Amino acid sequence: MVECVYEAQEDELTECFLQKMGGDLTSCSLNWEELHYFLQHRIQQITVNLRKSNIQSRISEILPFLNRIKFKRMSSSFMMSIIREIYESRSAGFVSGLLSSVENYINLQSRDLDSVDCAALRFTLQHCTAASLNLQWTSTPEEELESILPLFTHLSHLSVDRRLLLKMLHCCSVSGVQQEAASVLLSVLQHKLDLSCRSALDLTTNTDSEPLHLTTDDCRAMSRVIQRAHSDTKTQLILQDCEIPTAGMNELFPVLHSVRLCCDKSLLLQFVAHVRPEEAQSLSGALGEELDLSQTQLDPQVCRGLDLILEYSEGLTELDLSQCRLTDHSLDLLLPNLHKVQNIDFSGNSITDAGAWRIHYIVSLNSNIKTVRLFMNRIEHKELFSTDPRFEIW
Repeated sequence: MVECVYEAQEDELTECFLQKMGGDLTSCSLNWEELHYFLQHRIQQITVNLRKSNIQSRISEILPFLNRIKFKRMSSSFMMSIIREIYESRSAGFVSGLLSSVENYINLQSRDLDSVDCAALRFTLQHCTAASLNLQWTSTPEEELESILPLFTHLSHLSVDRRLLLKMLHCCSVSGVQQEAASVLLSVLQHKLDLSCRSALDLTTNTDSEPLHLTTDDCRAMSRVIQRAHSDTKTQLILQDCEIPTAGMNELFPVLHSVRLCCDKSLLLQFVAHVRPEEAQSLSGALGEELDLSQTQLDPQVCRGLDLILEYSEGLTELDLSQCRLTDHSLDLLLPNLHKVQNIDFSGNSITDAGAWRIHYIVSLNSNIKTVRLFMNRIEHKELFSTDPRFEIW
């Protein structure tokens, strides 16, 4: 039908066709000549699917029509070509047209940006407002980042993979000049520092699923950025699939009061084992209302750290210690502050009647405790718990 309308070259037929389609030509395979023809017959935007269409032309020919086209599924290479052409023209008006055509979404993922690309990106950012920028799996020269970061004030959202994020964190932390950039970076990242494997998942290349080995310098950079941001909003720090040395953890402890921490159980055990009394309150707040250490081995050092966290916890609703190889002896290390938790799961451990009796005594004195699960332990005399519905033991 598109071919017939184009070949007819009749204005009334073309206007009728575009009106009936509502300007939506995403189901059509267009070439540049056809698109150029339709653009001359409609003031409102025409929507085009670039994955279906074969629009081969000089980018300079497209620029004047950007505010009349709405692109769907624009590739990052096509986006970069347009941005570079706009930069060469030095026309800020074309930037607004581009943003209108892509609904304020600048997709530059999986690109290797050179110095000219970065200059073009800076020009675009200088003349945009509240745009979203996708730089996932994109590489930029490190010397260019320092001049790009302050321009993130023009963005509403930023998407980056964990390796580029680390470069940005280091850039924000090296100098006092970048103090404002730290606040801006956290803001456009929605106060989320995601260093997990999922932020590195690129289905177009080899999947980066290996643990990320964060150095002490990496942790220091994270800590400085969080400190310099001076934000009232807590930063979500996602460290799943990460490995951190003890010295690196010591760099993070001072900012945990400003953080919501999400990490694997192995890393969580490290935090708990190395927490000091003056840091326990911050770590407790960073972990939130639920603490899951199930299917891990809690040695005495971890149990002592966990007791410190319980001591300073406020509103801890769930504590899962199922299948942690707990014995009556290790249980004794946790009992002093067990009353701080509402729901506790001790299932699948090696607690005997003696340990269970001590748990029952703590529960009987504290109405804050709602549920205690004691399935699959070495408890033989269960009659003691039959009169208290808070215990689940059978």
